[in-house]
Amino acid sequence: MVTELLGIGLSFALVFAILGLAGFLKNRGVGGEVCRKMVHILLGNWIILAVLFFRSLHLVLIVPGCFVALNYLSYRKGTFGGIEREEGNTPGAVWYAVSLFLLCLAGWSLDQPLIAAAGILAMGYGDGLAALIGIRWGRRPFPTPYSGKTLEGSFAVLIFAGASVGIVFAVFAPHLAIVAAISGGAVAMAAELYSSGGLDNLTLPLSVGGVAALLVFFPEQAGLALALAATLLILIPAFHAGSLALSGLHSATLVGVSLYALGGWVSFLALGAFFFLGSLASRIGKSRKISAYALHKRVGSRGAVQVFANAGPAICLAAIYAFSGRDAFLLGVIASFSAAAADTFASEIGMLSKSDPVSIFGFRKLARGLSGGVTFLGLLAGTVGAGAVALLALPAFGWRGFLIAAVFGLAGCLLDSLLGAALQAKYALPGGGLTERPAQDGQSLPLLKGVGWVNNDLVNFVCPLISGVLASLIAGGLL
Repeated sequence: MVTELLGIGLSFALVFAILGLAGFLKNRGVGGEVCRKMVHILLGNWIILAVLFFRSLHLVLIVPGCFVALNYLSYRKGTFGGIEREEGNTPGAVWYAVSLFLLCLAGWSLDQPLIAAAGILAMGYGDGLAALIGIRWGRRPFPTPYSGKTLEGSFAVLIFAGASVGIVFAVFAPHLAIVAAISGGAVAMAAELYSSGGLDNLTLPLSVGGVAALLVFFPEQAGLALALAATLLILIPAFHAGSLALSGLHSATLVGVSLYALGGWVSFLALGAFFFLGSLASRIGKSRKISAYALHKRVGSRGAVQVFANAGPAICLAAIYAFSGRDAFLLGVIASFSAAAADTFASEIGMLSKSDPVSIFGFRKLARGLSGGVTFLGLLAGTVGAGAVALLALPAFGWRGFLIAAVFGLAGCLLDSLLGAALQAKYALPGGGLTERPAQDGQSLPLLKGVGWVNNDLVNFVCPLISGVLASLIAGGLL
């Protein structure tokens, strides 16, 4: 009890000393944002004192509980100038104290203070240093609505938050330190990016604390934490580069975690291979494909619909694998991504062919970019795309599995062209020609060919699904 009372006294002394130092430096001309972030970083170290001095839950909550009230008063009245912005003030300091309270409540209730330490230090160092680095060196802003955040700042969160979490686990649970550092840093980066108005002082520490709790109580789920981290580390830069819309970023994160949870690393790596290879194919000769892109219904970054159209079949097959335990459906996941990759390669690289595409029905010439057209270069590229993803079948299924995945992957690409030519909706342009876009300049275009509700997204879903199902049935001896 005496030790804890001493801890309370030292806690208040530390907090007011830091606030006093910030006020002193601000009066001496140090920038307000620098002072504010200095407080942000230094106050996070209070959790070290808490771990050393406090054992009972009700006593450890006294300090953060008091500062929830005091910080709210300061937010309304400007009591502590060192923690408030001079312009555009937000309740960030209030959320900071709330995070301390909630994480201490969780950590000491569960007898795992490292949960609180990981979340609070990740907030203090990760978010605090990232803001200063972003202001000083940030040159690559994210697209709206996160244009105030920079890629440099996000990577700073990843590094410093990850290091903080890794050090905490190195002390309390060293066997999980590397996994905790990677997953904690990635989750902190995402939470800071997605939050605005000071809300990251709540979302970041609670998210990292959640990851810490997952690893402490369910260490067998370390793979899930790493899969989430890998997904975020791939997708956030892709969002910054414009390859994904915001809805695509969120849905692709869900897809990545779901595929790992249902199908393990094989399914997750198949998704990663498709995403990487598809992005690479899309960037090859991009400037030469602008006119062809104009005929597609989708323009710009990929959104949620496009993500689920390409990955939805694999999720269905992975779910069947998870509930049935039949490995053949895991091969079906690979085959479905093989088909999606083949279609992407055939479309993206086929548009660069020197010869005009011809319809897979009747072999008449088609405009570049219209579904249903094929070229020799496109077919060759589709074969390469299907085979590249199918290589993932070798470790578990051998050469037979590779051949099944590759063959049905290429078959799915050909089926895509057949459905694109026969059923996919195409509309008449005012000046002649066809497009897959149902409207132009706000005006609806007349349907000239195909079925109105059969669009590219539906075809992109159906063909990999058929490929994956057939590959699963063949591999399982059910056909």
